[in-house]
Amino acid sequence: MALPSWWQVATPHKDIREGKLSEALFAADLGDVVKGNAPLEYSDAVTFFQKTYLTQGLKNLVNNVVVRLSGGKSDPVIQLQTPFGGGKTHALVTLYHTVKNFEKIKHLPQLEGIKVPSNARVAVFVGTQADALQGRTPWGEIAHQLGKYETIAEHDRKRVSPGKEKLREIIDNSGPTLILIDELLEYIVKASQVEKTEKITHGQTLAFLQEITEVVASSKNSCLVITLPASILETYDEYAEKTLTQLQNVYGRVESIYTPVEGVEIYEVIRKRLFDDIGDDKSIKEVSQYYFDLYQRLGTDVPPEVKSLEYREKIEHAYPFHPEIIDVLYERWGSFPTFQRTRGVLRLLAEVVSDLYKRKVASPLIQSSLVNLQNPSIRREFVKHIGNEYESVIASDILEKATKIDKEMGSEYEKYKIATGIATSVFLYSFSGGERKGTTLPRLRVALLREGIPTTILGDAVSKLEEQLWFFHSEGKQYAFLNRPNLNRVIVDREETISEENVQEEIKKFIQKYAGSSMEVYVWPESSSDIPDNKALKLVVLSAKFFYGSTITNEFVSELFDKAGAGFRVYRNTVFVICMDNNGYSALTKTIRRLLALRSIQSDKTLLNTLTQENVNELKQKIKDLEKDLPFKIISTYRHLAWLDKQGLLFKDLGIPTVGSSETIAERVRQYLKDQEKILDRITPKYIIEKTFAKEENEKLLRDIYELSLKTPGMPILENESVLVNAIKDGVKRGIVGVKEDTEVYYCEDVTPAMDWVVLREEIAKEFKENQRKKQNVTEPAEIVTSPEIVVGGKDDQIKDEPVGKKEKNIKNLKLKFNVSWDKISNIISGVIGPLKGEASSLEISIEIKAVSDSEQGFDKNTLNLRVKETLKQIGAQIEEWKEE
Repeated sequence: MALPSWWQVATPHKDIREGKLSEALFAADLGDVVKGNAPLEYSDAVTFFQKTYLTQGLKNLVNNVVVRLSGGKSDPVIQLQTPFGGGKTHALVTLYHTVKNFEKIKHLPQLEGIKVPSNARVAVFVGTQADALQGRTPWGEIAHQLGKYETIAEHDRKRVSPGKEKLREIIDNSGPTLILIDELLEYIVKASQVEKTEKITHGQTLAFLQEITEVVASSKNSCLVITLPASILETYDEYAEKTLTQLQNVYGRVESIYTPVEGVEIYEVIRKRLFDDIGDDKSIKEVSQYYFDLYQRLGTDVPPEVKSLEYREKIEHAYPFHPEIIDVLYERWGSFPTFQRTRGVLRLLAEVVSDLYKRKVASPLIQSSLVNLQNPSIRREFVKHIGNEYESVIASDILEKATKIDKEMGSEYEKYKIATGIATSVFLYSFSGGERKGTTLPRLRVALLREGIPTTILGDAVSKLEEQLWFFHSEGKQYAFLNRPNLNRVIVDREETISEENVQEEIKKFIQKYAGSSMEVYVWPESSSDIPDNKALKLVVLSAKFFYGSTITNEFVSELFDKAGAGFRVYRNTVFVICMDNNGYSALTKTIRRLLALRSIQSDKTLLNTLTQENVNELKQKIKDLEKDLPFKIISTYRHLAWLDKQGLLFKDLGIPTVGSSETIAERVRQYLKDQEKILDRITPKYIIEKTFAKEENEKLLRDIYELSLKTPGMPILENESVLVNAIKDGVKRGIVGVKEDTEVYYCEDVTPAMDWVVLREEIAKEFKENQRKKQNVTEPAEIVTSPEIVVGGKDDQIKDEPVGKKEKNIKNLKLKFNVSWDKISNIISGVIGPLKGEASSLEISIEIKAVSDSEQGFDKNTLNLRVKETLKQIGAQIEEWKEE
């Protein structure tokens, strides 16, 4: 069952629901309250208490002050530390109305048990409203409001602290007195700017503070409440820090520190100010439990504190807000002085609630990732504190590029606006009045994840933001927006200057570098003449214009197998062609273009000077990473391997190589061919007889057997001659085959054959050896010595004895004419023409071919003219007769 959205449970104030936001909802200035210039919600005591949540800290503060004014024992000097806009103002206004207007509000349930002396008085000094140049000093203003100005008028005009006696005279004669001093540090900082001309020294103010604290502490029924910033580094400079330290030293002697709003109470304050009703407890607990369970499952992927039971309770107290959005405003944006002195956090949250309520954005809680920066009112609340230049940053990266990424992630996730949400959260975490800026992946998960969003999607989305956004910076796993372009923007601009020709040239260089040498490699040939017709294994690496599956690729590859320039290719089985995958090529092109851009930036000294050292280091790392990944990308791109099979052209997909593989293209291809047994590094003698001997063949040259594997498409290739030699050697030794060198036959013995030896079938070699042994056992007549002439290949070998002494006839001329099957041509060349050529002074060959076609179409004219005639012409043959019928 889906969780209800927050707007189905909680009800915002009417003006928020209707989008008519009133300034009365937000923090007012104490000085305006005193002067009667504040909105009704602050200036009217009854209305103020009706819309105020009295935290435990506020209750304790009010009780302390009332007891003190009544002459009881309690803290005389109190310091308020409230870094969050609204808490401090509420505390001061609460004290002011409690004492000043007690008769009007004493009936309210919040003030049950409180009794304020009827003659109690209030004096207020607000440093932000005081005129440090011409207005009254703090001592002058307090005396004026207590009706005792004449007592220290001269001291006020001369800007000199009146001393304890004068101050005691004022306090003792004023009855129960509450003194409220707000923003004193700012008054001192302003006063220091005119110190040389007007003689206003912060030393006099510090002297007054020391004197007034001691006077109040020793009095019977007066109380001093003063506010100080919680952290000076987030708001002022080193001078102010020194001054704050001096203030704390003065107050430290007698003061007690109160924090009106602590822990989860801040959530109660916000809910009271923005919502009429927050809904039923059951719905709130269900939502809190869902997020608690989610964070438990995420384990170390989220900050430790969000997995605690205390954080689950925190979610309940913050509902309908997620605590993280309050925390980022409280801890980051609340540190900007201007943020809490204008409309502050409440104003911003009111805008956010109004926007989400109007658009009915589905979400159990309001998280920082849901803040709509497209809304001008919301965007303005942020930009005015950090500078108008961030308008373009938001427009470029969040409203445009992040939105585009959301669309690219698919319709299933687009509705959640994941990329926009992450970018928005990073933006909110990027700014503060202090040094704490940026955020991490664990905190982004807390800011983004809710019902419906996969927990694993964040990393991929952040990577896309890093790649495509221009002002999104990452350093040490910290993400932040800055108003200067990141390296990505510089790279993108430089990529646009890289030409396609440069990209292609660089791709070819890298292919040549990573092609390998385990085969003869030919990179980007233009024609078949670029590939020699030899016995070596050859890998042809096609250029980018030849993609797998295209017609032009198939035609060009077929030509490479058929031709070797103008002639026909003989060793067709030694050629392998590899071409690119289309998708892989796109990725490779992008990588090469980026690498060229990075190298160009690295060599541009002027541009380098504008980059941070972090960017320079990142630039080096990016180049290193791309160069490291290039071999894998190239091998991944070249994945479609072709060779000639019995049935014709055959393509095989090599697939994606193992990540981290360091092999070259040639190594990968060669290993693949070996795995597929297309290349054999070991064969058996039986394999040789079965695969290379025709039925009627009894003998075959080793060289012919080897070349048969190089010429015949579809036949496995022997890795080298040694594979064949070793197999024959083993076969001879084991009696599976025999070999013949000239007239000597070897069988069942250890011998290493040469490539010009002849391989004999087992039965032929065995029969020869048996006949040879019989011959050796026969006793011949002394006068008749014979030399055997062996005719091998018939059914029965014949041995003819001729007298040795008989004079042989010298044969000077030989003319042969015979018919032979076409597939025995290679045997004729090796066994007939070869031996004759070795002893003849001249050798002429006349070939008579009679070819008959049984098909109705007959021979193809193109085959006869373009292939047959053209080949004869290329080899210089004289055509004596050409007859077509």
